[in-house]
Amino acid sequence: MDTIIVKPRSSEECKEVITLLRNLNIKTEVYKERSKDKILKSIENGAKEAALFLKGKIQLQDAKSFLGEL
Repeated sequence: MDTIIVKPRSSEECKEVITLLRNLNIKTEVYKERSKDKILKSIENGAKEAALFLKGKIQLQDAKSFLGEL
């Protein structure tokens, strides 16, 4: 199966494209783009958490236990 990425210029255009695809019985998935500010904030939070770990103020969970919780 092929994947097509469509980047509409407006929310109205997005709704029209989704309606068209659904009328053609084509599966659609919509992913909202994260803003630059949200991405930078996420990186900043990760850096703060890493700094706290390096200072010994917090304990991090290992990947195996984290995945086990999912």
